[in-house]
Amino acid sequence: MPITEEMLLREFRRTLPPGALDITATQDGQPSALLPDGSRVRLDLRWAGLGYPRDVAAALGRGPAADQGGDTVLIVCAQAMSDGSRRLLAELGVSWFTLDGAASMHIGTIWVERSARADTSPRIREFRWSNARAEITEVLLDIVANGAAWEDGRPRVADVETLSSLSGRSLGSVAGTLAGLDSSAWTEPGPEPRSRAVADAAGLLDSWSRWESTRAATWVSFHTLDRDPSRIEQRLASAFGTGLILTGSTASELVRPMLTGARPVTAYVETDQETLGAAAAGAQMLPADGGRIRLSPAPYQVARTSRFVDGRRTASAVRVYADLLAGSEREREAAEVYRSTELAVFG
Repeated sequence: MPITEEMLLREFRRTLPPGALDITATQDGQPSALLPDGSRVRLDLRWAGLGYPRDVAAALGRGPAADQGGDTVLIVCAQAMSDGSRRLLAELGVSWFTLDGAASMHIGTIWVERSARADTSPRIREFRWSNARAEITEVLLDIVANGAAWEDGRPRVADVETLSSLSGRSLGSVAGTLAGLDSSAWTEPGPEPRSRAVADAAGLLDSWSRWESTRAATWVSFHTLDRDPSRIEQRLASAFGTGLILTGSTASELVRPMLTGARPVTAYVETDQETLGAAAAGAQMLPADGGRIRLSPAPYQVARTSRFVDGRRTASAVRVYADLLAGSEREREAAEVYRSTELAVFG
């Protein structure tokens, strides 16, 4: 189940001391609370995903702030709340609570300050990544990165048939993956029958990219005497033609150059492992651990979602981002800059 207003309200009730507030719904459906002094305030509950600062900022930006007259109380909920988010909310004077039991809320004369429960099972089911789920989600994220959205502004989840076609996975696998994303509150019902929207774009990208960046490496490293990345790229283009798909820092430098000096050249190739090795040998590149060139046969979804940047074929922006996170410390630093420019839709 996605996180709905009803679920947020239920979790909010659980966080309050028994009988602290009398909560009812207003005519427009928004919950309101009767305070002990007889006054009534409206409750504006907002979901902030994993509770990192960017999740909280996105939640705060999804609607008007609490009414300055004092008749609306803004309350943020997340799975957990990072230290940075707690400081941000304290500075803004915004109340919050989490699914692990922690809370810092000021609602009229009601104060709740509580640490997380020492031992608790999350009420949102943990999403189990697999190769199939990751490949389907990669296609979904790429479509969102390219601007797919509903009229209400929420990122649009493509239909099952499109995700199946681009990922190379069965319709059943796609349907199962989407159900899992719903259960983890990353997606939610869209405005049309049987449609979906992305509810937590940043959280979904974060979880997928973390899993991708820690998967067992499939790269084959090659050594070359040439240390100039541009000349190495030209040699690879000659060896593999249009089947070459640049990724990692090789692709990010085309968008936002920030790495000086020698850097690895990373690319996918639309071929099998044996043909890749033969072509590399023909280009006088020798397999070597820690070599300057990293190549891998292109997974189906990587090839189907590739694009052209400055006349060169590159992997999708989400794939480039994940591959940067899997690289060196310099590449991981470049990943955050790349995200801010190419993946701004994810916050």
